[in-house]
Amino acid sequence: MDAPTIDTIGEAVFIRTDVPNYVEERLPFCSLEELINVCTTPQPNLTLEKVIVYSLAGEAPKSLTLSYISASKGRRGRVKFVDGEKVPTED
Repeated sequence: MDAPTIDTIGEAVFIRTDVPNYVEERLPFCSLEELINVCTTPQPNLTLEKVIVYSLAGEAPKSLTLSYISASKGRRGRVKFVDGEKVPTED
C-alpha cells in the first residue's frame, strides 16, 4: 500500500474476507464526508475492522482508533457439533 498523502486525515481498515489468512486493506480519507462514504459504501470481500483518525496537535502527532467488535480476523471455517464438541467441516 502507498503511504497516506499529506492531506489524509485518517484511514478505514478493512479485513479481506476472500482469503483464508488475515489480510488488511486500508482506504485513506481526507475529510469527514470521505470517511462516511468509505464506511457506508459496500466493499466487495471486505469487512470494516477499524477507523483511524490522525491529528497533529502542536508538534505531537496523535491518532484515535475506533475498532469494531463484529470484525473477524480472516474467514472462519464451518463447524458442526458432534456429541457437544465443535468439529471443523470441509467446504
